[in-house]
Amino acid sequence: MSLGASRATSTREYQLLQTNVITSTGSRVLSIPAGVRYLEIECWGGGGGGGGTKAVAGGRGSSYYAGGGGGGGAYLKKTYYGAADMRAGDTLNFTVAVGGGGGGASTAGSAGGNTTLDTHKRSTTTITTFSSVSAGGGGGGESDTDSAGGAAGTATNGDTNTNGEAGDDKSGDAGGDGGDGADPNGGAGGGGSPGQASDAENGTVPGGGGGGSNGVQLGSNDGGDGANGKVIVKSYG
Repeated sequence: MSLGASRATSTREYQLLQTNVITSTGSRVLSIPAGVRYLEIECWGGGGGGGGTKAVAGGRGSSYYAGGGGGGGAYLKKTYYGAADMRAGDTLNFTVAVGGGGGGASTAGSAGGNTTLDTHKRSTTTITTFSSVSAGGGGGGESDTDSAGGAAGTATNGDTNTNGEAGDDKSGDAGGDGGDGADPNGGAGGGGSPGQASDAENGTVPGGGGGGSNGVQLGSNDGGDGANGKVIVKSYG
């Protein structure tokens, strides 16, 4: 998980000591290395899942409607100098988002989770609790007669906050495309199923929304899955 851990040669006052990339989802703990003066933290939320095909029963058989694309996850960047001195072995605690699942037949996609910066701890003592520092997940695409795309994820309380891209609404029998994860370097949204036997595509990490399913009887009824979130922490000293 650690990249370039040795001290860089630089004429600047502070140099990059270590870069950590966290892609495993759920509760994650990062140990702060010795000599750190400040941390540069980047977070991406999870992408929303694409909507599944909507089936509506009628007297002459069922009608089918395409699903909307899932929304892309948000991005934030925060520089943390520490409410108290940072010591080797202190931990930063994160929650890394799970992408939303694509919807099945007549089922909307699930919303992507939020990637959050939670606490700075020293052993069992909490040094700092971060209030709502969150890169929000994208909304799930709808599965309806006029399926709308999922909402863009929004970020809060970073020094930089960038929204993801909303998922596309369905277009005729074609499912909506998933929204891209927020810049910089957000993942691509999955393509919506254009019809027939084509499957909707999953979003790519970090935070791409899943594509919506097609609106024809043949082929997959499932929307594409939204992609998981991500955290990058750069330690300077």
